[in-house]
Amino acid sequence: MTTDDHPWATGFRSLEEEHDYRLDEVDGQVPSWLRGTLYHNCPARNAIGGKWFAHWFDGDGMISTVRFADDGLHFRNRYVATDNYRDETRAQRVVNRGFGNARPGGVLGNAFREPANVSNTSVVVEGDRLLSLWEGGPPYAMDPATLATHGVEDFGGRVKAFSAHPKRDPDTGELFNFGIDYGAKCTLTPYRLHKGSLTALPTITLPYAVMNHDFVLTKNHLVFCIGPILQSPLSFLLGFKSFDEGLHWDGRKPTLIMLVPRNGNDKPRIIETDAFFQFHFANAYEDDGAVVIDVCRYPEYATVGEAVRNFWKSDWSAEGMAFLTRLAVDLATGKVASRTWNTDRVNEFPVINPAYVAKRHRYDYFLSNPPDQPRGLQQHLSKLDVETGTVTRHDFGPDGYPGEPYFIAAPNGAEDEGVVAVQVFDAKRQRTDVVGLDARDIAGKPLFVGRLRHHLPFCLHGTFTPRTFG
Repeated sequence: MTTDDHPWATGFRSLEEEHDYRLDEVDGQVPSWLRGTLYHNCPARNAIGGKWFAHWFDGDGMISTVRFADDGLHFRNRYVATDNYRDETRAQRVVNRGFGNARPGGVLGNAFREPANVSNTSVVVEGDRLLSLWEGGPPYAMDPATLATHGVEDFGGRVKAFSAHPKRDPDTGELFNFGIDYGAKCTLTPYRLHKGSLTALPTITLPYAVMNHDFVLTKNHLVFCIGPILQSPLSFLLGFKSFDEGLHWDGRKPTLIMLVPRNGNDKPRIIETDAFFQFHFANAYEDDGAVVIDVCRYPEYATVGEAVRNFWKSDWSAEGMAFLTRLAVDLATGKVASRTWNTDRVNEFPVINPAYVAKRHRYDYFLSNPPDQPRGLQQHLSKLDVETGTVTRHDFGPDGYPGEPYFIAAPNGAEDEGVVAVQVFDAKRQRTDVVGLDARDIAGKPLFVGRLRHHLPFCLHGTFTPRTFG
């Protein structure tokens, strides 16, 4: 592993140990109203037997928690005890097929085998359970306090795939999600989960096999932007290619903006627009006969596909990466207008105040890099005021590399009143800090910095609950 010109690389190294301790070093002051538990999921074992995995998305999932309590900050982490984690821990080598990993045995050893569920992408609190999410399969249920793994939750056999990006309606409490299943046809099934009861909305047959990671919610719709990042299902099924190797971009095809009615009765509407790719959305809402969507828009897939494939040794080039873009879909005409703000480069992991999901919002928070930085993981956390176009930034450089931010809203506060919590890997100290920024003054000094005793591998997605589990 080279670190002189890739200082972020060591942030991908595995964390084998599981910890449970109170943070001794906390600079600044946690607001008195901030009590609860912040969860994150990450690919935490990214190599085994001295060999790196073939793709970042192959890493075994680990849930970490930071509990904000009256007596301070507490950290805990546990691996999700998936079948894959147990199998490969015993063998100390790759034994199962993955997103990029191939199991031993060549074509015959991989044919007709699905990728193992590594449950490494996101996490959501549902009732008294914690669900660890990975979009290629069903969730794993866990204890929200101890992080003990209870087992696969397939909702009575009704769920095969359950995306890593559920959206909760802040007014109704309903949790919406989807799953994509591959077979003779590629299908997308939306789900509604409310008070422990899961309902499958009508399944939609897609025109071709695609990969899709995220969606957004509005008052009346689930909104998808399905870019032409296509899968070669036969080559994958027969074992000639991994799932990652089977992905290819076809810019001759449009991106499909699909509006799926939340009521489960009306037919979905599909609107074609110029080809683009996205991993993540910030939010969407309906306004004056239009659906408004804030999305991190890539011109195509190749650059980001290479970056997540090579992760620890990638340059993370800025060319071809995403810009935060607003799409406005006119529901009467089907026309799509777009606007891109001056938000620097490499915009990713956008979040908003969760109370504004499916509603008109004013502020987006996201990671970025300055315009003169051609490579490297993001070092800025930025805030965009969509009404004025003003962008403010917190610079974690030269040694800090933040992960996905999470907005923790102050009780009864304004939209941007709260704490933006983020895990920051310090490449110089080789440790990770838990940082809380004032959401109204992103550029200012952190409200608090809690210092972990070790690094935490770069995380993907997280969630917060005001309940102090543990």
